[in-house]
Parts: sequence; structure tokens; C-alpha cells
Amino acid sequence: MRTLLCLFLTFIISKTQSERVGNLVLLKDAVKDGAVCLDGSAAGYFIDRTPSKRWIIHLEGGGWCYSEGDCYNRSFIDLGSSKNWQTKFELAGFLNNDPDVNPNFANYTVVFVPYCDGASFSGNRDEPVVVNGRKIYFRGHRILTALVDALIENEGLKEAEAIILTGCSAGGLATFLHLDYVRSRFPYSDVHGLADAGYFVDAPNVNRDMHARRQFQYIFHMQNCSEGVNRDCFESNEIDGWQCFMAQYTYPYIQTPIFVLNSLYDTWQLGNILQLGCNPPDCNNTRMLEFFAWRTTFLNALKPVIQWGQNGVFADACLQHCQSVNDIPWSRIKVWGQNAHDMFSDWYINKRGTRTGIDGVYPNNPTCGDND
Repeated sequence: MRTLLCLFLTFIISKTQSERVGNLVLLKDAVKDGAVCLDGSAAGYFIDRTPSKRWIIHLEGGGWCYSEGDCYNRSFIDLGSSKNWQTKFELAGFLNNDPDVNPNFANYTVVFVPYCDGASFSGNRDEPVVVNGRKIYFRGHRILTALVDALIENEGLKEAEAIILTGCSAGGLATFLHLDYVRSRFPYSDVHGLADAGYFVDAPNVNRDMHARRQFQYIFHMQNCSEGVNRDCFESNEIDGWQCFMAQYTYPYIQTPIFVLNSLYDTWQLGNILQLGCNPPDCNNTRMLEFFAWRTTFLNALKPVIQWGQNGVFADACLQHCQSVNDIPWSRIKVWGQNAHDMFSDWYINKRGTRTGIDGVYPNNPTCGDND
């Protein structure tokens, strides 16, 4: 069974409403090429083999490991090792095959990619680091490459007419980072991205300390992510390499159409970037002012998305993190009368061009409901 920590960090896929089940395939043949989890075990994927030429590839989230010691600890759980992965995994929200929940995407073939590298499928360090006598491998980009190779060779992905790369949290960030790479592997397929809760912003905490920036910088260099981020971003003379590991800086370089799904009051960012230290509305007046100011901070960082060409954005004012992998927020939360499923469908299927749904202020959205 995937651990409780893993389920928490991926923000709990709703099993009570989910019907689709993916079966585990381990990438055993890729171990010799170094495409392994933190502990050296084989990476893999869950697949629901629907007879369709339209595919969804979902990259799992679950935070990052911020130091060698942190990665060592992570190598003992499902977010760093495949040794205890279950053989089946239930899928919900955007991955659900229930047409009542997911009417426009229920018949897509779905691949769910477990997360076990600690750096959003971006690291590529040749030699392992040794912590407490244990080898730790930073090979996320090799996992992604091996995944694509296996899906082409063994699952029929080379025949895909359409591919949607998606993910939530650290997997949402991975969608920003790797979307152009996936498109480069499938030049004759219609490739799009749906990045859920992956727009982590470079902002200070309540004490005006840029601690999150230092964390992203360290991960980038520790895992040697230079080969695992957007190439146009990394090769630009206008940006530092580590910034390509953050969505707001890499976004302007993405050439593939992408839709951004993110709460304006993302609970992970409130707790870990802003470090609010309380749960709104149960905060003192000073912290509530910081909370309300976060919306402006986030919107300023989101400007490239709001102003950018033919892409889309659904930014609600609910206290949420990861909405596409849960049946309820995917179909219930609305911005200007449309839920995330409908607005994404309008952008993706109906080709309506730019779709911008920017919500008002907390707590004025009645569709947030009990998930708020």
C-alpha cells in the first residue's frame, strides 16, 4: 500500500467516487540506464488501457526533498522507493472514467506516474550520493525519458492522436518543466498541458525572508536539474538556471499550449512559502492581513499566464491544493459560472482561445463548500 504520507502529499485521490483503476508496470529494463527511484529501485507507472488514441499522462505530486539527508529519509517511503507500491491504483477527477464526473475525458487512456525522485522528474546526477552508508540516486529526468520510451514501445503511445500531460503539486510543476520535452517526442500528436497546483511562486514569507527561493535553488543544484528543465529557459541569457525550476520563470519559454489550474489561496503555499502559521479564518488580525495580501502576491506572479496568448487559467478563491485529481473540486468549484472541467474543456476541445477565470476574494465563492 502507498503510505499515508504519500497519500497526504498527493492530497488524497477520492476512492469513494473513483471507478477507474490503473495497473502497475515497473520499468525494470530501465534500471540499467539509471532510471531509478531515490533508493535505486525501479520506477514505474499505472495504466488503464482504454481502447483510445487520446491519452492523459499524470505526474504524481508529493513535495520535494530539500537536502541529501531529507532525500535519504524519503528513500524509505513510497515517495522515494517502489518496493512497497501497490499493484493497482484508483483514479479520480480528471482521471476518472465516470462520464458524470468527467464527461469529456472519461474515455481517454490514463497513465498515472508515481513520484519517487524528489525533484519533479528533473534530476540527472551521474553518481549517487552516500548518506549513512546508503546510496541515494537523483535520476528523475531519466525516469521521465524511460517512461516515454516504454509507453511508445509497449503501450501504443506512438499511435496517440492527442496527449494531455498533467500533474498536481510537484507533478504540476513537472508539467510546466517537461511539457515541451514531451511534445518534442510526439511531433505528430496534439499535445497540451494541464498544470494543477504547480505554480509555486518566488515570494517571501511573513518575515520577508526568501527561504523558499533558497530551497528551490538547493534542489536544483543538488540533483543537477540543468538537463531536466525547459531547454529554452535554461539556455536563455536573461535568467539564472535555477529559476527554470520554478513555474513563473519557465512559463514564458513554454511553446506547447498549457492550462493553469491553481487556487489563489493555495494551502501548500500559504503554509510553506508564506509560512502563515495558522489556518484562515482562524488567524489573528496581523496574519489575516498577510493572508489577504497573498492574493495580490500570487496574481502578480501569475501575470505571464493571464497575459499570455492562447493559454488558459482557472484560479479560484478556495482554500485548496490539487483540484484535478479529486472528483468534488474538479466538478463543483466554479469561477464565473464554470467549473474547472468545463473551462478546461472549453479551452481544449472547443479551441476557444484564451480562457481566463480569475476569482474574487476569499471567502466570497459559495462553491468552495466543505472543501474550503
